[in-house]
Amino acid sequence: MTPEDIQPLGIPAKARAISMTAIALTATPLCTVPQAHAQDGGYLDQVQREFEEINNGTNPTLLTTQAGIQYQFSQITDDLDAGLWEAFYTQPFGDGSKAFRFTLPYSNSPLDSAYDFGDFSVTYIDVFHLTEKTGAAFTAEFFLDTASREDTGYGQYAMETSLFYAWFLDNGAIFAPAWVQTFGLEGGNDAGAELNTTTVDFYYVPKLPNPKFYLTFDPAVIHDWEADRTFGSLQVTAGMLTGRAFGGDSQIFIKPGVLFGADAPADWSVQVGFKVLNF
Repeated sequence: MTPEDIQPLGIPAKARAISMTAIALTATPLCTVPQAHAQDGGYLDQVQREFEEINNGTNPTLLTTQAGIQYQFSQITDDLDAGLWEAFYTQPFGDGSKAFRFTLPYSNSPLDSAYDFGDFSVTYIDVFHLTEKTGAAFTAEFFLDTASREDTGYGQYAMETSLFYAWFLDNGAIFAPAWVQTFGLEGGNDAGAELNTTTVDFYYVPKLPNPKFYLTFDPAVIHDWEADRTFGSLQVTAGMLTGRAFGGDSQIFIKPGVLFGADAPADWSVQVGFKVLNF
């Protein structure tokens, strides 16, 4: 792989490929199935109140306020790597079935080790279906062309849309496959590189005996339509609740990931983070 292979989409795109999960879902933890009789698109406040455990974020259909910071290191090749800091904030509104998420990235790239701001993004999340057994939502994330350098952003306005359907299994686990589409809005960046990527994601949350801890498994298949490349990824998140902080429920997590396939744009990554929910 050469620097030319990396530059067109920018490091945020590469990091996003290895990080592909329910960002769309704005998720982070809760492995118990809701027992309230919620109906399509409503009564989410009631579901939250009747939940017996802290909403830690792993159930993507239960939206909650959350804020945090995370850092991801990505090994592109043996000789090239990149780092990505992200600060984020999520605010539900209405009956709790909708939310906005704001993300501010700060990254470097294999082409320049200096850190700089990337593309600020705003995500709209809508949980339009929720029952005891299933849930569904769609998201739309809009990336502003705010990157200080071309190698820390898409180099154009871009969108990422997703649709997922969740099953709350009898054993307490959650399975929520998703379809994610990432595309440019300006027909390419200054270098002429266009953006059009499809990700099929298979998000799974097992029910653990100790509710203080959680795991998520996130295998995915990604196809870059512009470069005609297909590759796979796997991320595993291990998190732990760390008690009350800043008026909410805090947690720490680590998320190692690996990309595989001849067309993979990176080798592996690891992300660590801290967040506060339910404040």
